[in-house]
Amino acid sequence: MRSVRVRSEEPELRLKSLRSLGDPWLFFALISILGASLANLFGVSASMGGGLLLRQALFSAVGMLLFLAASLLRPEVWRRMAPSLYGLGLLSLVAVLFLGSVRSGTRGWFAFGPLTIQPAEFARLTTLLILAAFLHRVEDVRLRGRDFLMLLLLVGIPMALILLQPDFGVALTFAPLLIGALWLGGLPRRVWVALVVIALLGAGVTWLRVLKPYQKERVLTVLDPDRDPFGAGYQGRQSRIAVGSGGLMGQGLGQGSQSVLRFLPAQHTDFAFAAWAEATGFAGAGLLLAAYGLLFWRIGLMAWRAEDRFGVMLPLLTLGWVAFQFLINVGMILGWLPTTGITLPLFSYGGSSLVTSCATLGMVNALWRSRMDFS
Repeated sequence: MRSVRVRSEEPELRLKSLRSLGDPWLFFALISILGASLANLFGVSASMGGGLLLRQALFSAVGMLLFLAASLLRPEVWRRMAPSLYGLGLLSLVAVLFLGSVRSGTRGWFAFGPLTIQPAEFARLTTLLILAAFLHRVEDVRLRGRDFLMLLLLVGIPMALILLQPDFGVALTFAPLLIGALWLGGLPRRVWVALVVIALLGAGVTWLRVLKPYQKERVLTVLDPDRDPFGAGYQGRQSRIAVGSGGLMGQGLGQGSQSVLRFLPAQHTDFAFAAWAEATGFAGAGLLLAAYGLLFWRIGLMAWRAEDRFGVMLPLLTLGWVAFQFLINVGMILGWLPTTGITLPLFSYGGSSLVTSCATLGMVNALWRSRMDFS
């Protein structure tokens, strides 16, 4: 009887041990996206170089370790650490302006031999964390004037430092954090109206005074795809051709003509999803989109089941940021939006983005562990 009881308890103990790592569905979605990313890099390595796959595999391993490590800390620990981490994020943005290396006209990376680190990615994580911690302390249903100004400063300072590099694409990814924080904080409707008017005026001034001719061409090409098919419209045109040529089941990893012949630009970064759609077709693209859908659902569910304001703010701000990048990148690939340089989170090649995204999801996963009392 004793041996039978031990065998019957083993599956239950094993299940509890696995679930103690966090939300199993969140973990599955993350692993699925990272696995698809490595498969995609394997496919494009013939034209882009095999070193990308090895480095991304290393980044994925480090990212998963950070995901698990971040999951082990209780949410209140992350909340208390938020001001210090935010300060480190700002310090890194200042330091890179003086000590960083220049790539494509942007001084935004620290170079350590073949390894480069982009502090803007870390700064976005710390900004998200400080916003969640700040909103946790706001007790009023509506944001007061000083709270509104504080949120503007918390997001505006790192954005300004990133624009000095200059890197408009990465700075733009801070926008959903600010919008989400203002919405979650209860910004009055009249202020929203004023902000929309200011944004429209700012967009007009930006178009007339800030945007360079090639940037304007990117926007105009979205409205008229045949306007400049070999110039500003080239990337979007080749991306749509790659997606369409994938058909139902795809041409196979490393077999797509757009990728192999390098007609498709940035097929490992900005247009990685287009390369994946060409290789795996509608079926593979659909599965990847389903993995992102599962990821979004589990993050949202974490906020729905939260027990305090921090537990609501952290996952919702994370969801807003990841969903924003996802929609912008996929819209760009399908030709619905202009080319912005915003990559697909967790899927596009890039170590700094991948590891910070995994760490952010680990903090969200810590909420699940805390609620299930596995700490």
